[in-house]
Amino acid sequence: MCVAVIGVLTSLLLPRISEWRDKGQAIHMANALASINRAQLIFQAACSRVPASQCERLLINGQMIAGANGHPAATADGIARLAELPPELRLREHMIDGTPALTMSLSRPGTPPCEFTYIQAPRAGTAPVVHSPRGICP
Repeated sequence: MCVAVIGVLTSLLLPRISEWRDKGQAIHMANALASINRAQLIFQAACSRVPASQCERLLINGQMIAGANGHPAATADGIARLAELPPELRLREHMIDGTPALTMSLSRPGTPPCEFTYIQAPRAGTAPVVHSPRGICP
């Protein structure tokens, strides 16, 4: 009897565990995206208080943050450092149409990665773009 009850409970809970993992992954990525957005605002506020020529490297909260065109640079020592992203996120620096970009992803075995890309401001007077081709998570 106990074995049957355990079997039924297991069959009911196993699908839920996968759902909970997916929801946890989505929440993790949503938090990372919010951190990226907050970091952009922090950098812009700090940059607005100094001459534009000094915005290439700013000391913010005791850390040197790389900048480009008045916004955080799309690098590990730019937007990723300022956003204080968790170590589980994989960072990949690359170029999109000649503009530096940083893709942040979180993956589990057997599932496509959740990811989004921060595309650096291409020139002064433009803004960076955060692009999520698959949404926050599949």
